[in-house]
This record gives sequence, structure tokens and C-alpha cells, in this order.
Amino acid sequence: MSVLLGDVCSHIVDCEHKTAPIDPKGGYFAVGTPAMRGNQIDYAEARRISKATFESWTRRLTPKSGDLLFAREAPVGPIVRIPREANVAPGQRTVLLRPDPTKVDAEFLYYLLGSSAQQARFLALAEGSTVPHLNVPEIRAFALPPLPSLAEQHAIADVLGALDDKIAANTRLVATADQLAGLLLRQAIKPGSRARLGDVATITMGSSPTGDTLNEAGVGAVFYQGVRDFGTRFPTRRVWTTGPTRWAETGDILMSVRAPVGESNIAPERVCVGRGLAAVRAKDGRQATLFHLLRSDASVWEPFEAEGTVFGSINRAQLHALSIPTVSASESEALEERLTAIEAAIASSLRENAELAATRDALLPGLMSGMVRVHLAEHLASEAGA
Repeated sequence: MSVLLGDVCSHIVDCEHKTAPIDPKGGYFAVGTPAMRGNQIDYAEARRISKATFESWTRRLTPKSGDLLFAREAPVGPIVRIPREANVAPGQRTVLLRPDPTKVDAEFLYYLLGSSAQQARFLALAEGSTVPHLNVPEIRAFALPPLPSLAEQHAIADVLGALDDKIAANTRLVATADQLAGLLLRQAIKPGSRARLGDVATITMGSSPTGDTLNEAGVGAVFYQGVRDFGTRFPTRRVWTTGPTRWAETGDILMSVRAPVGESNIAPERVCVGRGLAAVRAKDGRQATLFHLLRSDASVWEPFEAEGTVFGSINRAQLHALSIPTVSASESEALEERLTAIEAAIASSLRENAELAATRDALLPGLMSGMVRVHLAEHLASEAGA
């Protein structure tokens, strides 16, 4: 029998504040939807607040470990767990959920609400308004599928958590590898030496196909308009076109030319690029070095964040004239070899993460229905991380 989300949560509390007074010395965080990255809180993007502000904002309910934060607007659906330290204040457009431990396992509820099936239902429920959103009564009345017993919920959460732990370990490896690449590059940069991007790279500015050629059914060429589908290194397929215009080849750097200007990914295949992107390829073939050079000096992109009437942008002439650091000739070959090896390791970890996430998402419906038994899921989880 289905139950309502409000039936299995002891508290569902909407944030009441609208803005966060920034306090760099504050030990607490105001967390809004922009600070949610996948299923994690992005502390770099979260705004710090003072203890006094934290206490003022959390009079109705002080967050604790095990609580969940749900984004109810722009976008609807992302959900994160309150971390063990629990020094997080729900920010604008978020709702704090406190699962009742006598009725539902908090970790199980986290995986259930974050599943693709439930996320699609949240989005469908929010459609129809100018700014898609859900209010607290709608969230309380959200019908959950029939829940297994608490013991089964614990077991299911353990299996899915094991997969998440492997994903988290890979994510840490990627971050460490990225830091190593940055260190190697900084050591090899030739002090005071700069080059025009147009002199060292071939640049293809994107051009968007007409709207009637676009689809999400996988027909035609993969199409990327901008940074919306960017990931750690590679974008995620979402839109295709039957009328491609400009192309990025496999391995090209996909560079954002509209706000946020300078964000980059790597094309995992031949793709169509729209007006928000440019495809960049090193003329000397040292693609890994160029990728990290473009990311090494954030200040080169700052002047273009104010370009345009509303959003930042960079045009073809400005991109060709962009001044970037250069690498000492004596170190360029060895550096490219090391960076290429690091990028291969990063790509491997990200592929494994995608496989682990797919396994996790595929297991939940079967475990919920009883079609997949927990002991079999444990075996599949072990095999996925082998």
C-alpha cells in the first residue's frame, strides 16, 4: 500500500528566509539549490553565515545528521543529505525533511526520492506554473510507492550505499589527479611567456541548428548548446539534432563562450556544437596541455563576464586573441605524456562512476518490488566495483 511522504517524515519544514548575509568568518552555511551538486553539497558555492544567523533561521527545526534537503524550486527535485557535522542551514527554495525512524530508513528514503522514477514524478507535479515549483503541502501529499519492511529498507540502503562509497572514492581520486595535473602544469609554465589562442589552436565557433531538428529520442547527432550538460570532464547526452551545423571532433575541448565564459569539457565523440560553445584543438597535438592551460588562469576570462547586454560572452575575434600561458619547450613533450596519462585515469574513473550509478539506479526498482533479492544485489554491487 502506498504512503504519503508526510506520513513517514516527522517534520517537513520550508525555509523562511530569502537572503543570506555573507559572513566569511561564519562557521555555518546557507545552502540553496545552487549549492547542490548532484547528491552533494558544494561548500565552495554555499554562503557562510554566522552562528547567530544560523540559530535565527533554524528556530523551527535545527538540522541534524540524517535529515534531507529537498529542492522545491529552480530546479525541482535535487536532494542531499545533511552531513555528519550538521552545520548547514536550509537556503532559499529548499525544504528540510526529517524521516521518522520508526517508519522509514533515512538512507533508503534518500535513495528512493533521488531515483529517476521519483524525480520524474516531482518534475511532472511541478509543471504548469511560470516557475516550476512545489509547495510544502504538495510535498507532504506526495505518494510514495509501497515500502518494504524497515529491515529490508536497511539492507537495501546498505547495498546502494556501498555503490555510492565506491563512487565517492573514485570522485576523490579524480580530484587528486586533477590537482596533480595542475601542479605539473604550473611547474612547466614559462614565466612571463604568453601566446594568442588563435596561434596555437584551431577554433570552431558553434552554430545552433533549427529548433525543429532537435529531439531527445536519440535521433541524429548529439548536440550541445552550452554548459547545461557539462560534467567533471565530459558532457552528458540529452539532446540530438537531425540538422547538425558545426562539429566538434572527438577529444576537442568544448569551451563555453557564453556565461559562464571559459568553462570547459572534452568531447567524448563527434558532436554538434551550438552558439554557446566553441570547439578548440591544439595545433601541435598537445591537447591535454592546452586543456589545462585554458583552465589554469581564471583571470583571462573575467573581462568577458561583463560582455553583452545581459550575460557574459566572448566572440570569435576575442577568443582568437585570448592570451594564455605557454609551457617551456624543453618540458612540453614530457608534460603532455604525463597529463595524457592523468586524463586517461580520470576518464576511466568517471566511466566506472557512470557504470556504478547506472547499477545503483537499476537495482532500486527491483529491490523495492522484490524481483531482486538483497543478497543478489550485494553480489551485483561487488561485481560492479571490481
